[in-house]
Amino acid sequence: MKPEHGLGSAINAGARTRSLLDRLFPVNQALAIKSMFGVWGAYFVFVSCRGLYMEQNNADSLFVQRILMTSVCITLTWMLYRLLVAVRRNGMRAAILVLLLPTMILANYIAILDQIIFDHDAALFDFSYLLDPIEFSMFDWTYILDEAFTRYFILASWGALYLALAHSHELQRMMAHSRYLERVNRESELRALRYQLNPHFVFNALNSVSSLIIDRKNKKAEKLVDDLADYMRAVLTDGAEDMVAVEQEIAQQVRYLEIERMRFPDRLHYFVNIDATAHGWMIPALIIQPLIENAVKFGVSGTDQPVNIIISAQREGDRLCISVANDGRVKRPAGLAHKRTPGTGTGLINIQERLRALYGQNASLLLANNNDGMAIATIVLPDPSLIFQDI
Repeated sequence: MKPEHGLGSAINAGARTRSLLDRLFPVNQALAIKSMFGVWGAYFVFVSCRGLYMEQNNADSLFVQRILMTSVCITLTWMLYRLLVAVRRNGMRAAILVLLLPTMILANYIAILDQIIFDHDAALFDFSYLLDPIEFSMFDWTYILDEAFTRYFILASWGALYLALAHSHELQRMMAHSRYLERVNRESELRALRYQLNPHFVFNALNSVSSLIIDRKNKKAEKLVDDLADYMRAVLTDGAEDMVAVEQEIAQQVRYLEIERMRFPDRLHYFVNIDATAHGWMIPALIIQPLIENAVKFGVSGTDQPVNIIISAQREGDRLCISVANDGRVKRPAGLAHKRTPGTGTGLINIQERLRALYGQNASLLLANNNDGMAIATIVLPDPSLIFQDI
């Protein structure tokens, strides 16, 4: 029990320390502490080094007095910091006014304390003279005015520096928050686009299962159900990665085509050609699924003749081209991203929006007809390093 009490006491002490710092420095804690101690620490070092070149009988006492004076300066700078925190909510003009009149008062107060502290040849750690009545007639007001100007310049410079750094910190925080929201929005958009599965595919597959059961082809029906379950599991669960290797993506689509072949065993033929140099290239998951769906829906389903579907992936310089070709012709309407027509609708728009969200203008989707009577849809992807990333 004693170690636990000791640990609890240490945690409570740490919490009290943190809460004290939070109360002393409620805004920009690290910035305020570092800037205050940095400015006055540099001033302390400069004055101490200057004292090395001067003959001083009580160098040790002066060193301690400089520490005391530096502590006073840090304390009064903290008061200026709290004033800036309080008025900054009212705008930058209020903060600038604080740097004028209140800062001037603090500078004069520091100069008077400087005169009181250093105008005594006291013994080491003897500060009893601070309790003596103050005789203003004994002050060297020329020295005080010169010292007040120096301290005012330091305080005003610190205040301007703090305001500038605080404003920059706030802008960076807002920009980081904006980038975070943009990234979250983009990821949500990408996932929503990714999971826009064609419900007709599921309905048709279930109808095929029903037909096989009616025809008492139970083994084929069972295989179709297993394939469909594996495919859906891979898409919705196992395929949680945003980016997959090109060969992994194409293997997934081959599984999809195997399911569709159960519906069109005599008319659906597919071929896969992956260039060896394309292996390992990371592409968006399920990016070619809409192309495969269109090839089946508008190629195989639209005719009684056998239809070939060719999936290929090859590198062309620093880009990867993935194409899906099927027998038939396609007419690409003007303004594809804004029109939904049979054959070139939601699926292609989905691809375009995902490419734009991931690569900007560095990726493209192309539709064409070749001389062999095939419609070809090609996705051109840049190097994966060009995917949008937060800096």
